[in-house]
Amino acid sequence: MFKNLPLTFGLSIVGLMLLIAIFGPSLAPHDPVEEHRAFRYEGQLYGGPPMAALPPFSHPEYPLGFDDISRDLLSRLLWAVRPTLVLCTIIAAVRLLLGLVVGGVVGFLGPRVASWLDTITTITSSLPILIVALGYLIWTGGSAVIVYQGVRPITANNAGLTAFIVALCMTGWVNSASVVQGYVQKILHAPYLESAQAIGLNRWQITRRYILPQVWPLLPMLLASELTAVTLIVAELGYLGYYIGGSYIYTDKTTDSPLPDIVKQKAGQPELGQMLSDFFGQYSRAPWVSIFAGLLMVLLLVGFTLTSEGLRRSLDITRPRRWSWRNLLPRKTSKTSKSKLNQAA
Repeated sequence: MFKNLPLTFGLSIVGLMLLIAIFGPSLAPHDPVEEHRAFRYEGQLYGGPPMAALPPFSHPEYPLGFDDISRDLLSRLLWAVRPTLVLCTIIAAVRLLLGLVVGGVVGFLGPRVASWLDTITTITSSLPILIVALGYLIWTGGSAVIVYQGVRPITANNAGLTAFIVALCMTGWVNSASVVQGYVQKILHAPYLESAQAIGLNRWQITRRYILPQVWPLLPMLLASELTAVTLIVAELGYLGYYIGGSYIYTDKTTDSPLPDIVKQKAGQPELGQMLSDFFGQYSRAPWVSIFAGLLMVLLLVGFTLTSEGLRRSLDITRPRRWSWRNLLPRKTSKTSKSKLNQAA
């Protein structure tokens, strides 16, 4: 009755995404960056604008069709999970480490010694994570908006992995720090710590023997929660045009005007944030690109969310344990046990 279904489904989804991240590139049937500018199938020509893009489920070798500039979508999706998962894991681990250190220091030392850290935590928690990350990426990595230098389009969206880690960790550690701080303060008010202090244990000994063993079980739940938050922010930044990986300018000159009719910033090596970045540009030609990339991103979010909820339930000692039909059967006590109980009475 009381099975931990969120943890079961969450770990199953996360395990599936890990398998895709590990083996996906080797299973990709085609080169994810190869463009098919003139692809003929059943008498129709597919390719870049103004030609149509190959739709999904219409060609046996390309089951998910092409993207808007005629690259194999299935291969790009199989390649896209690994960089997204690596990026989210690194950022979540850094945020969790910062939250553990800051929350533990604030919770253990108290407001008198660590009042300035408590103030920083309070101020930082009031700042929107997306706005801070976006501002930092614009400051360090340039603008995602394409500008013109004469008639030549250029772009400066070249934010690297370090910029993304700093941008998403500037304020993202606050949630983990708040949880760790509250948990440490709760432990410090336990009666047995007064006995530990009475026998002469110092702060490091109290931390090593009593606080850290009770904080470690929280880390898997906090890590899963951070992975959910980071994946969502990465998707939002990708939608706004900021993502990891190389990009280039894609132009298609269809008239004699001095400026090209179509100017797009296209991602090179695939990543889920990249594939969501040009939603409105892809919607008119290849809407299935955003649909399939969005489904993978939602599946990743659901997996992390269910895992976090399942871990929270497993750590909650107030929840009823798993029900078993054996509980309905009365336990038989042996004669030896009955005699011992009678002697004790």
